[in-house]
Amino acid sequence: MSKRYIIKFLILIFNISVIVAQPNLSFDYDYAIFRDEGTKVYLELYYSFSPSELVFMKNSDGYEASGKLQLDVINRTSGKTIVAKDFKVPVTIADTGGSGKDFKLTGQINLLLDSGTYLLKMTASDFNDASKINSAEEEVQLKAFQDGKLMMSTIELSTGIVKSTDENNLFYKNTLEVTPNPGNLFGNNLSKLYYYLELYNLNKLEMGDKYSVTITIANKDGSEIKSSTKKYDLKSESKVEYGSVDITGLPSNSYQLFVKLFDNNDKELLRAYKYFYIFSSDTNYNNQVLTDIENEYLLSEYAKMTEKQVDDDFNKAIYIMSDQQKEKYESLKALDEKRMYMFKYWKAISQYLTKKEYYSRIEYANKNFKSDLREGWKTDRGRVYAIYGKYDEIERFPYEGSTRAYEIWTYNKIQGGVIFVFMDNSTGFGDYVQIHSTAQNESSDENWKEKINIR
Repeated sequence: MSKRYIIKFLILIFNISVIVAQPNLSFDYDYAIFRDEGTKVYLELYYSFSPSELVFMKNSDGYEASGKLQLDVINRTSGKTIVAKDFKVPVTIADTGGSGKDFKLTGQINLLLDSGTYLLKMTASDFNDASKINSAEEEVQLKAFQDGKLMMSTIELSTGIVKSTDENNLFYKNTLEVTPNPGNLFGNNLSKLYYYLELYNLNKLEMGDKYSVTITIANKDGSEIKSSTKKYDLKSESKVEYGSVDITGLPSNSYQLFVKLFDNNDKELLRAYKYFYIFSSDTNYNNQVLTDIENEYLLSEYAKMTEKQVDDDFNKAIYIMSDQQKEKYESLKALDEKRMYMFKYWKAISQYLTKKEYYSRIEYANKNFKSDLREGWKTDRGRVYAIYGKYDEIERFPYEGSTRAYEIWTYNKIQGGVIFVFMDNSTGFGDYVQIHSTAQNESSDENWKEKINIR
């Protein structure tokens, strides 16, 4: 139905007035799922980042910078890596001053995959400055589009859709050029929300001779703000549904776009929905005014996290949370409440420990302390490393005839100097457990040396 190209990318430069400084390289991504003519599924992955954060180098044509995107696609069932590819994304501008860097680099990668569950691992970095980096992971379930069954694709949100005959343009599909908006962020100079999706296996038996599609903008709680309906005669088994919605006047907040399919008796048959976000510097709606932190939240990674992602973020942070903070999060039911709580949590402690630093400790623990029984960050050594960081000294003692393997970690700058003792309690399988520490609020056992003896 659609003409697409596998694993290509295209840089699209367009003006956008909202530029937000981040500690690392800003990076947005999104995806949409479409039917293939065969038994496979199309996954379109969209990404963007800001040249205003890249390091530009002088060249003969002006100034050049390059982003680097690393993509790994892993089949969850087999554990095999299906795609492992790096993309260098260059951009050249005449002048780095003024608004010369006020645009987005937007790209797209098309993947033709079997149905199943996949882990997408993405790392965006500055090709000229490796310290500027951001990463994201997303688990995606791809279900086969069944022959003869009425179905629809997911929704792609776009900054613009125009008629096109350029089939070599990566954003081309079905006679249209659909420019993705990976951040799902609108407002200011993006006053129209464009959408694209596909309908499959339309048939008279289920729908009659006519059908309709209703487009609805709703608040995050699902309450309707505005709606419009398009009516069609049934002429073919598939249809491209696209258009735009004027969002002028809507205040900064998160919203939902619903696309609903109805038969000729106005019975709802299918629906798809997508969250999107509006940041507007000069609008007010029903006298609603958001605080600076709420606007900052809407522009953060948390505003689009799934419940699984934000729960995982909480689970990894429990080592450094108080009991009251844990209980508060666990009492929250709404996804937006969880997102905002974790956003505020990391913001509040950032002057003492940034999320970037903490997650680098988690990553180190996963690589170095994984056992046959647990992920690295869930082990005792992983917990201590996540809380206190890298030790100042380490002593390793291997298995001997009369003693188990054990390690002693020394931190010289904590509480005047403390130690942690870990023993391999798994007969050589690397599952070290903490048996003693001199740090406050950590388990202590002055007779720990007796535990390492093999009786």
